[in-house]
Order: sequence, then structure tokens, then C-alpha cells
Amino acid sequence: MAAAPPPIPGEYIDRPPKSQVATLERIEGRSEIAGVGFRAFVRFAHARTTVLAAGTTYYIFLAMFALLTLAFGLAARFGAARVSAFIEDALSSAFPGLTQPGAGLDAANLERVGASVSLIGLLVLLFSGSGAMVAASDSFHLIYGAPKDGRNVVLARLRLLGWMLLLAPLILISFAASLLVTTLAGPILDFFGSTSTAGQILLQVGTRLASLIVGFIVVYLMSGHLGGIRPPRRARLIGAAVAAVAIEILKAVMSLVVAWSISKPQYGAFAAPITVLLVLYLLTVVTYLSAALTAALAETSGAAVTVPDPGDPQQRTPAQSSPAG
Repeated sequence: MAAAPPPIPGEYIDRPPKSQVATLERIEGRSEIAGVGFRAFVRFAHARTTVLAAGTTYYIFLAMFALLTLAFGLAARFGAARVSAFIEDALSSAFPGLTQPGAGLDAANLERVGASVSLIGLLVLLFSGSGAMVAASDSFHLIYGAPKDGRNVVLARLRLLGWMLLLAPLILISFAASLLVTTLAGPILDFFGSTSTAGQILLQVGTRLASLIVGFIVVYLMSGHLGGIRPPRRARLIGAAVAAVAIEILKAVMSLVVAWSISKPQYGAFAAPITVLLVLYLLTVVTYLSAALTAALAETSGAAVTVPDPGDPQQRTPAQSSPAG
């Protein structure tokens, strides 16, 4: 069950990599937490995670506009004004200042386009959405050191599309948590007064807490189902919690990131897509960094490694399924 193909025949021209065993032993001898951090860094660097994040961001970028166009089109066609308001709130939270008229992301234009090309948007969504999920799954596999998924290609894509349909609404909810909190906590806000200081504090605290919980659920599900190996529960809980907090911190500074990007006159018309790509890339890097942390915690957990049963037809590798195997 090799996670990577063996080296090809030939002459090595690079310097051999330095052994990290002594460094790891020295760090773990001083601090267990530092040892976990070093293991996470090694996995993060070895998997070329920043490159993985860049590739995943490309597909997420395509899938995001296809999903938004389709969602706005369906909302307009069926008169679901609350759905449109919910998506606009999520956009404003994810890209502060970028959804203003003339700034780049115009919800009204997306709604008009989506109402006329919903079928095309669905086809693009199937392509880009499945591509984003495949990229995320492959990245988790590489960070975890898991071999390639042995499922049929079509079944594997359908499985990942199913996960996309589950995770995409949760991600939207995490960015539109304020609207969700306002709806659910309406009586409480009415009691304190939605414009009063107490009401505003309650709304802010509820929004952050709801966003943290939903973000935690998203990362927890991804870390346990997309990487080919399900790490121990404690590792997933800690990794998802760290990711949720880091993403909330990133959300807090997104307004600065967006303002910096759109204020660059040399970007011109490219300011909007550059900003969207930058924000999506940072969010993806944080997610993969949490995966590396989860893997490092799993390594130090002392849990036994579960090897697939060769007698189970659903878990056989191609070599095991062949007569010669």
C-alpha cells in the first residue's frame, strides 16, 4: 500500500535529504508539544502543501462562481428572496467590501445571469465542484500518507460530489452566521433590543460562536472522510478546533486583505479575482495546515495502525485482486 510510486532507475543528482530522526528526538525530549509541531511542519513541507493549496484554490474559484450563479438563479426563479439575502450576507462576510456595487462581485448581476443559464451553471458546477473535492481529497491523502483511493473513478467522483453537497451549505452558513443567529435568536434580540449595546454584543458573540461551531464541523468531517485514513478522534477534534479558531482569526483580517487588494491601481479589473483567489488560498492553506497537525497528533497518539482486510473485496488493491496477487 505505497502512498507514492518508487524511484525510477537512474543516477541521483540531488543531495540526499538530511535525516530528521535526531532532530525529532531532540525536540520531543524537550517538549511534547514542540515535537507535535515539528511533525506537523515536516508533513506540511513534505507534502508541498502550499502547492496543493494553490491547485485546490483554482477549482474552488471556479466552483464558487458556478455555485453562486446557480444558487442565485434558482432563488430568482422560485422567488426565494431569503435565500438570496442569505447568500449575499455570506459573500459580504467572506469578501468584505468586494460585494458593493462596482467593486467586483455584484450579486444582482449573478442573479440575472443565474436565472438564464442555470443548466450551464449546473454543468460547470459538476466539473469544477468535483475537481475541487478531488483536489482536496488528494491533498488530504498526501498529507496523511495514504495510498490512492481504490474505488471506481465514477463512484469516487459521485462520493465526493455528495460530500460537496453537504459541505457547501455548511460553509455558506459559517460565513452567514449573523443572519442565522438573528433568525434563531430573534425573540432574545427583541427583548434586549437589536440596536442596543446588549443586543449588539449578543449578536456578535452568537455569530462568532455559531461560525466557530460550523467551521469546526466542516474541518472535522473533512479530516475524517477525505484523507483515506481516519485519524483517532482526539487528533481530529484538536485539529478541527485549531482550524476553526485560525479561520475565524483570518476572517477578522479579511477586510484588511480585501481593502489592500482592491486598493492596488495596478491590478485594475483583476483586483476582484485576485482578491478572491488570495482569500480562498489562505483559507485552503489553513485547512491543510490543520490536516498536517491532525496527522502529527495521530502519529504521537500511540493508536494502532488499521490495515485494510485483504479478504474484503471493497478494500482490495489492484495487485491483491489479480490472480497473480
